[in-house]
Amino acid sequence: MKTTKLITFVSICIFAFCLTNCLTTIYAKLSLPENNNLELYTSIIPELSYTEIAYVEASGGAFHTPQNLLNGLIKKSIELKADALINIRYDFQGLCPIASGTAIKYTEK
Repeated sequence: MKTTKLITFVSICIFAFCLTNCLTTIYAKLSLPENNNLELYTSIIPELSYTEIAYVEASGGAFHTPQNLLNGLIKKSIELKADALINIRYDFQGLCPIASGTAIKYTEK
């Protein structure tokens, strides 16, 4: 009886260890649809003066990729007639991935 419990416990520990030690690398290309002048910024902010139009967020299920979420941000920013999308971030709310950014319009060019 004790042997069965010990084997079960050890099996669960090994399984949990394997799940927590998985490494996955994912990325999204910062590319735009053709004939579009929208600029994308993740870590820098444009030097031109601008006005913030809207905070934009795209969320998805467990199988949505960062590229799918970024494409959603780009689509919405284009609809808003933004000149650029700044502060692009990827995060998770529970198990669901989200991407967000701020759509801006330049006040000078």
